[in-house]
This record gives sequence, structure tokens and C-alpha cells, in this order.
Amino acid sequence: MFTGIINNLGVVRDISNNSLIIYSENKQFLNIDLGTSVSVDGVCLTLRNIQENNLEFQISNESKNRSIINGYKKNVNVNLELPTTVNEFLSGHIVQGHVDEISEVLNISEDNKNLWTFEFNSNNSKYLVDKGSVTINGVSLTVVNPNKHTFKVAVIDETYKRTNFQFLEANSQVNIEYDIISKYVERFIIDK
Repeated sequence: MFTGIINNLGVVRDISNNSLIIYSENKQFLNIDLGTSVSVDGVCLTLRNIQENNLEFQISNESKNRSIINGYKKNVNVNLELPTTVNEFLSGHIVQGHVDEISEVLNISEDNKNLWTFEFNSNNSKYLVDKGSVTINGVSLTVVNPNKHTFKVAVIDETYKRTNFQFLEANSQVNIEYDIISKYVERFIIDK
């Protein structure tokens, strides 16, 4: 489980059929045990190897087909997060690292100094509520003005600087994970 509070950016060094290698200088990531889950742009991947400053993950077809991993190129910046522990603050919201869909950035505007509004398309607007939670590229954010096909999020300067949001532009693709609570509520209602 993750919180969506990103604490490091990594850089894609190589991607092949079933392997993703990400460069990181963050000692927290370089000192974890093999087999540990790591959120990479919101996708929960298992650490397979560490060599120097390179983290290697095995990637399944499911992960590639459901996320933006399939489009990664060398030197792309990715958001990294370690799993939460019982003695950490849950600052964001409950994030599983299970991407629901790929979305596209429709518009980015700087509203005030150091405050950005990002607009995304959505095929699953039923999971979005105004002031609810959504995860974009692994980042926990608050939904603003969702409608049937789009929604917005406000991104503060601290989040902008810590994440790969600073590299996004119109038409960029992103990973979306909807709030797990809304999916459980839907399932409960359907099964009644």
C-alpha cells in the first residue's frame, strides 16, 4: 500500500520485454530489500535487482498494457514511492498501485504563481466526486469539478517540483487509479 506522497524522481535507463531499469540516487531506494514493492508512476512493481544506482523491476504484460510503462523511453522521469509502514503518516490516501486506466492531459494552466490546474479526460467518471481523491502517476490529488468526461486537479508548487508533473504537457499520457473506496461501494451496490 502507498499514500501517493512522492518522495523521489527516478530516470528510466532501459526497458525491454519484461524488464524496467530506473536510475535513482536516493539512498532510501538503494537500500531496500529485493522483493519490495515500489510505486513507479503509480504502478506497483517488485524490485528484482539493485546494481549501483539502478533499480531493476520485472514487468508483466498486464502492467505494460494497463499503464504508460509501454510508452516509456530512455531518460523519462518517473515518480517513485516506497510502500507505507504502520509508523508513517498517511498524508495522501490509500493507493494500491493498481492502475485503472490511462488518461490524457487535456490542458495545463498556471492559475496563480506556483499553482497549476491540470485537466484530464476520464472514461470512468462514476468513480470521481468533487473533493474526492484520485491518483495520477502515483500522486495523491484532490478532484475538482468532475463531469462525465473530464476532471481537474490543482497542483501546488511543492507537488509540482517533487513529481514528473513538471514535465507533463497537453497530450501527455498518465496513469489513473481511482479511489478504492468508490470501487468497493460500487461492488457492494451491484451485488445487493
